[in-house]
Amino acid sequence: MTMIAVLAGLFTVVAGMKVRDAEQTAFASFIKKYGRSYTADSAEYKLRLAHFQDHLAKVEHINSQGRMWKAGISPFSDYSSDELSALRGWFGSASPTGGHGSGSSQSVFIQKAGGPLPKQVDNWKTLDSLFSRDQGACGSCWAIAATTVLSAHAEIYNSSQTSFSTQELVDCVPNPRQCGGKGGCKGATAELAFAYALKYGLAWPKDNLYTAEDEKCKFPKKMVSAFQDTLTERPEDLALTAVHMAKSADQGPKFGMQGWEKLPENEYEPLLRALYEHGPVAVSVDASDWSLYESGIFDSCQQDAVVNHAVTMIGYGEDAAAKQKYWLIQNSWGETFGEEGGRIRLLRRDDDDTKHCGIDHQPQDGTICEGGPKQVKVCGMCGILYDSVVPRFGKA
Repeated sequence: MTMIAVLAGLFTVVAGMKVRDAEQTAFASFIKKYGRSYTADSAEYKLRLAHFQDHLAKVEHINSQGRMWKAGISPFSDYSSDELSALRGWFGSASPTGGHGSGSSQSVFIQKAGGPLPKQVDNWKTLDSLFSRDQGACGSCWAIAATTVLSAHAEIYNSSQTSFSTQELVDCVPNPRQCGGKGGCKGATAELAFAYALKYGLAWPKDNLYTAEDEKCKFPKKMVSAFQDTLTERPEDLALTAVHMAKSADQGPKFGMQGWEKLPENEYEPLLRALYEHGPVAVSVDASDWSLYESGIFDSCQQDAVVNHAVTMIGYGEDAAAKQKYWLIQNSWGETFGEEGGRIRLLRRDDDDTKHCGIDHQPQDGTICEGGPKQVKVCGMCGILYDSVVPRFGKA
């Protein structure tokens, strides 16, 4: 029986038990399930119980609305709003302008070339590299999304290295213009992560284990002037809708990474085609209410979305029972989140890039660099079409 089913029973009449007693019983079950160590009647216990009660009220409200998805208890049901914000962290676009640009090499996806697209892409979800990852209390979603995507493509293309250190990205990627955050556990971008990986390569995870904390970079020689100067003077180069190919001295080609590409902002077909023809894609979303998600097709983001989290898109399809299309997303909040060990489905519509757009009025929370615009256009459920990045792999 799921936790939400237990709660449903607790909120029915139980021998005159008060609602508050039922909430405390549910909280006791939550504490046991998720290994909390709060001392009964302590100040922390009372504070966490209050957060938990707020969460229960939201769950009950959402499930009474007849949505396509079901809300429930999650590992974050006793988190404060600040802790939930830290959990999302940020990645977003490295763009200081929030607009398109022209890069050194035009994207093949811009032309929307190629044959017809299938109605469903689900072959990637069985990759060994797409296991559940847990970022912990570190805002490293940008780094986890990048290494998850790199690992997936390395597996697809039978590369010599198939796993990459998230901690190296957290510790070593400079972010002087505060693109997507202040760096490390305080946020950065997938573009910065891919640019770093292409230039310097990345260690295997066993050689730099993930700690969910900011640590001292173990590879200081990689943080040299050329990369640092690019980030300081022209971070906008990383945000252009373009293919960024490896140069002669870059280390990425040693493990098969030939380059990476930022897809056109807020366009539907290029994202479908990249996912189908190449593999998983790092995307940005508004995950403000995802901590409530248990199952189903999430459809609760407003068109005016605040894009604030990095995830890995691993497929798309259509739910036959619900008769609704969806995007399949691998999150970085552990295996107890959502469906299938850490995954969530988002509502997908074929006209998302024309009829389902809004404004991100807080792009400083993650979508642009220091000094950027006050607002940007975002399209699709939870702004999912706004910022998408995919690596280019070939034979090592």
